[in-house]
Amino acid sequence: MKSEATQAESTRDLSFSKMRLGDVLISAGVIDEKSLSEALTRQKSTGERLGEALISSGRVSEIDIVSALASQLDLRVFYAPDAISAEPETTLLIPEQMARRYHAVAVSRDGMTLTVAIADPLDMVAIDDIRVATGLDIALQVGRAADIDATLAAAYTSATAGRDIADAVEGARVELGVDEMAGRDLSEQELINKAEDAPIIRLVDLILGQAVAQRATDIHIEPTEDRVVVRYRVDGILYDALTPPKQFTDAIVVRIKILSDMNVAERRVPLDGRFTIRIENRSVDVRVSSLPTVHGEKVAMRLLDRSAFSTDLGQLGFEDDTLALFRKGLSRPFGMVLISGPTGSGKTTTLYGGLSELDRKGKNITTLEDPVEYHMDRINQVSINNKAGMTFARGLRALLRQDPDIVMVGEIRDLETAELAVRAALTGHLVLSTVHANDAPSTLTRMVDIGIEPYLVTSSVHMVMAQRLIRRVCESCKAPYEPDAAVMASLKNGELEGTTFYRGTGCKHCSGRGYRGRIGVYEFMQSTPEITRLVLNHGSADEVRTLAIEQGMRSLRESAFAKVKEGVTTLEESLSAVTE
Repeated sequence: MKSEATQAESTRDLSFSKMRLGDVLISAGVIDEKSLSEALTRQKSTGERLGEALISSGRVSEIDIVSALASQLDLRVFYAPDAISAEPETTLLIPEQMARRYHAVAVSRDGMTLTVAIADPLDMVAIDDIRVATGLDIALQVGRAADIDATLAAAYTSATAGRDIADAVEGARVELGVDEMAGRDLSEQELINKAEDAPIIRLVDLILGQAVAQRATDIHIEPTEDRVVVRYRVDGILYDALTPPKQFTDAIVVRIKILSDMNVAERRVPLDGRFTIRIENRSVDVRVSSLPTVHGEKVAMRLLDRSAFSTDLGQLGFEDDTLALFRKGLSRPFGMVLISGPTGSGKTTTLYGGLSELDRKGKNITTLEDPVEYHMDRINQVSINNKAGMTFARGLRALLRQDPDIVMVGEIRDLETAELAVRAALTGHLVLSTVHANDAPSTLTRMVDIGIEPYLVTSSVHMVMAQRLIRRVCESCKAPYEPDAAVMASLKNGELEGTTFYRGTGCKHCSGRGYRGRIGVYEFMQSTPEITRLVLNHGSADEVRTLAIEQGMRSLRESAFAKVKEGVTTLEESLSAVTE
């Protein structure tokens, strides 16, 4: 494999300029002369590029073309996280319009050599334009146009936010006269005027843009005695992002309230609102909550990025046998499927994944959610509004008059809702819902504690699953390690014996955190005759759990440790998520 410096020299000498895509693909054995001839004929009639004509005709796939180009030109195949994690100064070396036009993105810089991923490494016009624009030698990688274009959005959003956010804070300090604001209470109209000034608008936009680029699920704006702290929740953990001056607090909060259509004059009671933003053609719903504190209003924003949301059950972390059992439970015509776990453990995502695999055309599927987080085609989604009297119980009662086949209830939290859900399950409906419980066995006893008779619980519930989310080790800096002796001492005899442990050492891909992304761990329990008898006899959650494990139930701890054995997560992360 050539070094990147050698590749740069090659591109400068235009050694690729006499090569054509057709010749490269024939040399690689991807197509033959006849296929090339047919594609060239198609190209003349449609105006497509040769690669597009070959793909449209079904002769090759885009991956085949990328692999052939990489092999024949001795280039590395593009890896998206490299570009997303590049330094902002590196990304911005190529003007964004040029990058989009040529499907190219800067990956890294080494001295006077810039590594660029490009969809067509034979396009010497594009390579020359990039060389002139950057003033650097160009080393190439090759990738699919779709992968590069998707990366461009995140890379430029992140780079722009990272470069501009400090400038925005300083600019707002000057333009808003922060020093003059110190120690003075502003009137409502003054606050609105400040919030609608360009510097604050830009600062809030950058905070949102940077959060989306970093895959944050929440933004917290927290006033303290002497400053305001902005934190992002990434992979379930909060990290400090920036600390604007204390005097910015009210203007930032008012700007967010204006976006959320909240009452800017009311600062004494909690408020809720929501709005939608578009960042690089990505639609992100933002749920907003404000809370009065002794140092000012605290704001929490939940980010729901529709483009990043996946309902593919196969990608959520299920073991093969658990996934097969879960799908079998969803295929039953009636009964109740319950998922338990704490807030933020991915229960709603799992339910959405289950709904996505059901027959949405032949069945009437309706959901009751608080609130609706992601919109799904051919499903009737109803948002709970307690202030207006639209509770889970009232919504479920109305829903059952709508001739439903499948019902999803966001959460069973009171006796009335539980009774209606059980009645629906017993009268020919498939009911999916969540319950706050520690594990799968205690979910059944929790239903009894709510007030449902044991015989109704055992008759209606046919499947229970508990789940947690654990962080993945970053694949870019993954390395073996030895856990601390104190951590190893928490293991039981024989647990994880002979396992090679892995952790992330910290790199630019994971922002030095060692983790990137999360995955689910699951505890699946079926309702067997023995478990049914135990529940009917008012058995405790511990007794149900012991029996379920004897009958083969894989516990949350075992599921998490399976991920440790696979090198997916660390021992410390698994223990923190599933400590019994």
